[in-house]
Amino acid sequence: MPQNLRSILGKPRITKSKPAQQSSQSPRRKKTPKSQDEALFPEKFSDLGATPILTAHEELTLRDVPQAMRYIRSHMFTTVPATGFTSTRTADILNYRISIPPIVTMGHINGVLTSSPGKIEREIVELVGKGILRKVRVERRGGMGEALIEMSDLEGMLARAVDKKEISDGARVKFLDVLRGSTTAQTVGDSATLSSSQVDELVRAGFLTSSTATPGSTLHVRPEDRTTLTSIQHVSRFASGTVSAVGGQNAIHLAGGGGGAPALTRRGEGLDGFRIAVPGHGRYLKLADGAVDWLREAMGKTKWGEGPESWLRERFEGNGLYGTRWKEFWGVEWEWVLGQAVGLGVVEVFETGSVGKGVRALA
Repeated sequence: MPQNLRSILGKPRITKSKPAQQSSQSPRRKKTPKSQDEALFPEKFSDLGATPILTAHEELTLRDVPQAMRYIRSHMFTTVPATGFTSTRTADILNYRISIPPIVTMGHINGVLTSSPGKIEREIVELVGKGILRKVRVERRGGMGEALIEMSDLEGMLARAVDKKEISDGARVKFLDVLRGSTTAQTVGDSATLSSSQVDELVRAGFLTSSTATPGSTLHVRPEDRTTLTSIQHVSRFASGTVSAVGGQNAIHLAGGGGGAPALTRRGEGLDGFRIAVPGHGRYLKLADGAVDWLREAMGKTKWGEGPESWLRERFEGNGLYGTRWKEFWGVEWEWVLGQAVGLGVVEVFETGSVGKGVRALA
């Protein structure tokens, strides 16, 4: 470069030297675990044996099935906070909770009480026979389940239905006569004194439900019934030209048509086609199944399908009350969810000896 040009440009800039190539023996990057849960629980917990869901103090207060039922129901929801929700949202929460029927699943009772299942079953049979409890069958995924309700609560539901003009007082009285006349019956027998209009009222209010197949549950229906849901064998017994020959007065409803409740026909299906039910039990089961599904998914994310009960509680409550899970499940309590899962055989609770109670997935 000429001297005059160098004087104008100044001294050449100093450039950084290229770093030396890394040795092939350089340490590899630490591989991140697939999930945070696997990092938290890399080894299985020690198992010191099964442990009750409740604390020792709570167990001492539960001596029979009715006490267990009342305890489960009273610990189903947490308190609605005084702040943090609009008045409309608070009203929605309270109305939703009121609409949940006072039923308790059989498995939940077995999960809470420490007595043997055989002893609990004998007590339930005795209480049902005396008319103190009522056993009802409820539809849930995978088949039918059983739930219990105190007769005093069911009578209260009937009285409120009369106040709301959902059923007549005559239907209430006749229905109670049916329930008291057969404490173990699951369906309304043909010998019942209920009229067609009273049955219609009770169906619409949710105290009776059709025990025949519906368009949404045709998995176990015979092939010839899946199209019309009217039994070919049934209608073939009647003379051509009669109403019964085309399925009876319920044919349109059973085929999926009609907008109202099924009409009662004593010559066709009869009263045995109606099962005793509890209004709102579908909402109850939807909430229970949703919360148990959350627990099942949480356990599926861990390495060994198990985790500390306290860790699961914190995740469910969102590291504090009124979190995401609280809003999603209307403030249902963690203890209630765990009891449902144990009763269904989804998880078991055991003593770890190191981190308190542990929860292990069974299915």
